[in-house]
Amino acid sequence: MELKIRPLLLIIILFVLWNSPKAYCSSFSSDSLAKEEKKVTHDAIRFADGVVHTVISPVRWKSDDWLKAGGVVAGTALLTLADKPVRSFWQNRNSGAWDAVERAGFHYGKPYAAFIMTGGFYLTGLVFKNEWARETGLILATAYLTSGAVQTFMKTAIGRARPATEVGPWGFDPFSPEAGYHSFPSGHIQIAAVSAIVLANRVEKPWLKALFYSTAGVTLVSRMYSDSHWVSDMAFGGAISWFCTKSIIQRMEKNKYDNPLKRKDKISWNMTPTLGGLSIVGRF
Repeated sequence: MELKIRPLLLIIILFVLWNSPKAYCSSFSSDSLAKEEKKVTHDAIRFADGVVHTVISPVRWKSDDWLKAGGVVAGTALLTLADKPVRSFWQNRNSGAWDAVERAGFHYGKPYAAFIMTGGFYLTGLVFKNEWARETGLILATAYLTSGAVQTFMKTAIGRARPATEVGPWGFDPFSPEAGYHSFPSGHIQIAAVSAIVLANRVEKPWLKALFYSTAGVTLVSRMYSDSHWVSDMAFGGAISWFCTKSIIQRMEKNKYDNPLKRKDKISWNMTPTLGGLSIVGRF
C-alpha cells in the first residue's frame, strides 16, 4: 500500500511546479556546479537556523504570544467535550468510499510522504536550477522536522490513550512504550498540515490554496474514521504545524539572502573629543 502513494505525491509535486508563480529554470554555465554547492551549504545553514529559531521561540514570546498559546490549550481542552460524540459519528460510517479516504489520508500523513515531498521539490530545484522549487523543499524539510520533534515528544510525554483502547478520552499513561498511548497530538495531521500550509503559502491562486488546505482535511477524516485519534488530537496536532510552519516561513524569508551565522548587529565605535578628554560612543 505504501508504494501506491508515491505516484500521487509525484503528481502533486509536478502539479504545484506547473502552477507555481516563480517556476523558472536557469541555464547551466561553467561555474554552475560551484554555485550550486554554495547554495546547498547556505541551505544547510538556513535549515539548522530555522529549526533552532523555532524550537527556542518560546524564549522570545511576548504576552500576546502566550495568550495565543493559552487560547490553543484552552480551546483544545474545550474540544475534548466533543471527543466521544465525534467518535460515535465516525463509528457509524462504513463504506468503500470512506475506506478509500482513510487509506489516502493515512499515507499522506506518513513520514515517507514527507520525505518524498521534500526530496521531490528540493532535488527538482537543484537539478533544474529552479530556485522556487528548491526553496519550497527547504521550507518543507524544516517545518516537518521542527513540528515533528515537538509532536513526537508531546505524544510520548503525555501518553494519551487512543480511542480504540476503549479507556476513554481521559486515559493517560505518560512515557508509555505502547502505541495505544501515543494519541495526543496526532502525528499524521502534523505532517499533512505542514504539507498543506507550505504548499498553500507557495502558490498565489486562491483555488489552489483551498485545494491544498483541503488535503489536510482528508488526513483528519482518515484518522478519526479509522478510530486512531480523538478530534482534539487532530486539532492540537494541526495547531502545532500551523505555528511552527508560519514561524519557519517568516524566518526563511528573512535569511534567504543572508548568512544567519553572520552577526548583523555590528557595533560602530566613534571617539569624540570632549572638555574632559575623549567620549567613546557605540552605535548598533
